[in-house]
Amino acid sequence: MSFKQELKSDIVNTPIRKRVTDLDHAGGDTGAMQAFASLRDVNVVLDGPVGCHVMPAVAVINYTDSIPYLQNVTCSELSENEVTIAGTLPALKEKVARASAQGRQVFIVSTPVSELIGAAWTTLDEGVKGTPLFFNSESLDADEWVSRDRALLFLWQNRDHFVRPEGVVAPAKPARPSVNIVGPTYGCFNSYSDLAEMKRLLAGIGADVNVVYPFEANSYDTPRLADAGATVCMYREFGASLAREVGLPVFFAPFGLEETTAFLRGLGEALGVQAQVEAFIALEKTTTLAAWQDIWRSTHSDFFANAPIAIVAPPTYKDGLERYLGGELGLPISYSAYRTGAESAPSEAVRAALRDASPSPMLIFGSINERMIVAQEKLPSRFYQASFPGAVVRRAIGTPFIGYSGAVWLLQVVCEILFDTLFANLPTSYAPAQRADKPTAQIMQEAPGVVTQAGKGQNSVLVWTDEAKELSERTVKRAPFFVRVSVTKKLRAEAEKLARERDGTVDLSIVEEIVAKFAPGR
Repeated sequence: MSFKQELKSDIVNTPIRKRVTDLDHAGGDTGAMQAFASLRDVNVVLDGPVGCHVMPAVAVINYTDSIPYLQNVTCSELSENEVTIAGTLPALKEKVARASAQGRQVFIVSTPVSELIGAAWTTLDEGVKGTPLFFNSESLDADEWVSRDRALLFLWQNRDHFVRPEGVVAPAKPARPSVNIVGPTYGCFNSYSDLAEMKRLLAGIGADVNVVYPFEANSYDTPRLADAGATVCMYREFGASLAREVGLPVFFAPFGLEETTAFLRGLGEALGVQAQVEAFIALEKTTTLAAWQDIWRSTHSDFFANAPIAIVAPPTYKDGLERYLGGELGLPISYSAYRTGAESAPSEAVRAALRDASPSPMLIFGSINERMIVAQEKLPSRFYQASFPGAVVRRAIGTPFIGYSGAVWLLQVVCEILFDTLFANLPTSYAPAQRADKPTAQIMQEAPGVVTQAGKGQNSVLVWTDEAKELSERTVKRAPFFVRVSVTKKLRAEAEKLARERDGTVDLSIVEEIVAKFAPGR
């Protein structure tokens, strides 16, 4: 054997010992960029190679927030010349000068490349208001959530650095009770709908919104965070560091009926508007929550105890969905895990748990990673987006997860998917008629026999091999309990239809074909 043949043989026979792990988050530079770029008067310069802004500022943002690109983000466009000969600082200074000329506050954010090569930036006039600020995103170590949290805290710590333009009058301090909403930034799942619901709740109890930070603010609005009576932190993944540093009472966005009611009463006590809170809750029972009561009193809820779900999402959505859907509505939680932060579950652990669950979850909340697992493992589960990343757009404000409106929306989603699951497992119209003298279960348990030519009619009993029986039984057990009868009938009808078209025997290959054909994964 030649050396080339030996080398080829070694490569082919060497097992791959480490698989690439699916990630549900971006790097620290993306998180910082999406936090800073949310401010209206800001320009973000990513200190990185040519095109390093294309993914976070163009591609990702377009597939999630449906924004063509973030116009206030650029990059220093480092090339081999800057890295090896000219140095990285001149290219960066050129970009900063252009951004500063537009009268915007400039933030320079490090990227993995600039951190790797040791590129550095120092301001031309250290401590002078309005000069560029450098933020080390620590993207080689930190994920986007850690970096978003640090970026928001960084803004507050540098609040005296920002300049209010001439002619722009600072708003007067709120006369009525007011609340900060901290957290909404670009690239956050469902932020538009959840923010709209939070504003609706605050208006309902008679509180004004002081600042939506950073999503509806300018950098020079940062000091105004201290003018409110309380702060609502929309997410548990980030924003709490800023909210606590401001020094006001902090509340987190609520899920479900009970949590939303407690949230409103706690906030009302902090703001001194208890009477308005109780009046609003009473009004909601006859308006927004009337739909919730109608759905709950109908027959849908009869199925909930036999409709398991799984949740794999960041803490805000994983914990919130678990408390509401599992705690209040009583849906069994067959599996739940974080896919964000230090407690993030490894991808293979998530795959194994979803694959081996018996019965399989009727509905899996998650990101594109879980959607791929459903398809690859041919799980009889429906999927619903509860986290980025994913091939999904979230710009409408009518799909809230939080608050009273979120409680109605999520209950509706569960019921729609429940009906979709029932419909998908109904026997099709061309299924052969059932034998009147033998139920389906008895036919499937009968020992294999000999099928004669006359036994190939539609009402005949066909031979099921042991392997086919075993796979069909495993498939039925994986289905949610409330559709098992339908799954049994549909699987048998489809399998025997194929068997009659072939050799009259239901073997393993036929059942595998049917299972693959009707595995939802949608």
